[in-house]
Amino acid sequence: MSIGAAPGDLRHLSLRAARAGADAIREARVRGLRTEHKGGAAQDPVTTADHASERAILGLLSRDRPQDAVLAEESGASAGCSGLRWIVDPLDGTLNFSHGASRYAVSIAVATGCDVGDGQVVAATVLQPATGACLVLDDGGALDGDAPVAVNREAVPGYALVAFAVPNAPDPRRRAYQALVGVAPRVADLRNTGSTVCDLAAVARGELDAFVSFDPAPWDIAAGAALVEAAGGVSRRWRHDGFEVFATGAPAVVAALAGWLGDDGSDGTAGTDGADEERGTDDDRQR
Repeated sequence: MSIGAAPGDLRHLSLRAARAGADAIREARVRGLRTEHKGGAAQDPVTTADHASERAILGLLSRDRPQDAVLAEESGASAGCSGLRWIVDPLDGTLNFSHGASRYAVSIAVATGCDVGDGQVVAATVLQPATGACLVLDDGGALDGDAPVAVNREAVPGYALVAFAVPNAPDPRRRAYQALVGVAPRVADLRNTGSTVCDLAAVARGELDAFVSFDPAPWDIAAGAALVEAAGGVSRRWRHDGFEVFATGAPAVVAALAGWLGDDGSDGTAGTDGADEERGTDDDRQR
């Protein structure tokens, strides 16, 4: 198959790849985990389970779709000639996972275009190994098993439950938290749960009203943002205080977050409000 691969085939492969990653995570835990920290940062661990999951996923993709490009968190980018790129987060929420918490996930997306930022996500799966919860991008929306899920599109900012993620490096981390000080009193609650991918799945299910992140990475957001949009949500990106800010979820809440966090539309990315929805198409929807 080339870029003309049937969407159903790509969906099936994304699900198989996510399951292969989840199986590898479980096996790695049984064998005993080893943990390192990227750049020595306590906030950015990587375990043998992360590596085992990525090997399992990339092994499956290389056998079934050797001509496709890949962008994976641990091993980086590899070129392809098909016009498709797989975007892989083998274990999002590693800090949670390494502490025995259940909020972590495998994220698989495939997008048209061979460069990050090109194209549209055409297949995606988010699988949470600890609970078995699984969302898959479908022609008609986002499915949890056979049941469609839906964003809480009627959510209003003052009553919104909003999750967030911040960078790991100390200075950007501090500045991102300072930016959120102005958001916290304007919503029902702000929460950092430790897994961007799980938060995006929760937005798609209507359990959270929106998600906002500062300088997110492509592999953390590609699948989850596509699922939110398929479930009726909107996405928006803008520049603020040196950050790329990404928000997704209920239209009114995303619009409010953009206003509170300084999006004046001057960079040409003015986006969504309740009446004018900006549906994301890039493969680099970020955490």
